Amino acid sequence: MASVFEASPAPISLAGGSVTVILLHGFTGSPAEMALLATALHAKGYAVEVPLLVGHGTQLNDLLPVHPQQWVDQVDGVLRSQLARGQQVVLGGLSMGSILALQAALRFPEIRGLMLYSPPIGSRDVRRFFAPLLTRLVKTVAKPPCDYADPTTVDRLWSYDRYPVICSSLVLRLIAQVRRQLTAVHQPMLVIASRRDNVVTERGVRRLIDQAGASSKQLVWLERSSHAITADAEWPLVCERSLGFLSSLASPELPARPCNPGDAPVQMY
Repeated sequence: MASVFEASPAPISLAGGSVTVILLHGFTGSPAEMALLATALHAKGYAVEVPLLVGHGTQLNDLLPVHPQQWVDQVDGVLRSQLARGQQVVLGGLSMGSILALQAALRFPEIRGLMLYSPPIGSRDVRRFFAPLLTRLVKTVAKPPCDYADPTTVDRLWSYDRYPVICSSLVLRLIAQVRRQLTAVHQPMLVIASRRDNVVTERGVRRLIDQAGASSKQLVWLERSSHAITADAEWPLVCERSLGFLSSLASPELPARPCNPGDAPVQMY
């Protein structure tokens, strides 16, 4: 069953300049998670693509048989399409979308930069330890309760209200694989995470920053947001930091936009 509010799960495609920002939504979510960020980037001249990942945006049963390789192939298709058009590409993702972005960066060195929001390198959900057993017992499990700082966030999101167990176990394998490959990721990266996140661990975020092979890494901690940082209370700051990162890539083809200091410090590595 899907939890449908005012938001739409439809993919987002916004034409712009010579730089395309591809944004990937999270597991069981939809492009609605990225709508505010996509609009902010487009307003500054960027082309934006937010695909609807296979198995999402319809009904939960459609996600049950999906294998993560289908998302990998889908993301590769979007990337190849943009690169074939001569676009410069920056790749971003929320939660599982950030894992797909990290893995794509290994296959496409042409990617100019990575914007990783709430990356689940480490998980707080203890059910991950019982994933092999759960796959034999149940088809779906409940999600953790939402803890949005802004109660209107729920109206900006569209997602399924449960996790498919077998698909979830495959996502955990994908995350474990990416953890082992972090040193091979060399693109400049922006990582934004919240200390209130009830899904990912601070230790995991630190591991990403410490082990990634990129020479330029920025880390921004939020203090009030839930896991869905691109739609919760501090989304304007997420947009601001993202625009600042894009400007920092220092290419004459990238639209310039100075980033005014906010209340979340940027740590450079």
